[in-house]
Amino acid sequence: MAGAQPGVHALQLKPVCVSDSLKKGTKFVKWDDDSTIVTPIILRSDPQGFFFYWTDQNKVVVFF
Repeated sequence: MAGAQPGVHALQLKPVCVSDSLKKGTKFVKWDDDSTIVTPIILRSDPQGFFFYWTDQNKVVVFF
């Protein structure tokens, strides 16, 4: 290509900005493609935005 520079090209990515509502947890509906059952969940992300995880809203968790 005309004007292309030889050598290694590094791509500088900006850090992901994760909203506070997603860090604290936001309500969503989860479903499987093979089923008609939907499950209300709370979706959360870690502060860096690397991992998503959810908690089933129908299950009661008791802490002692």
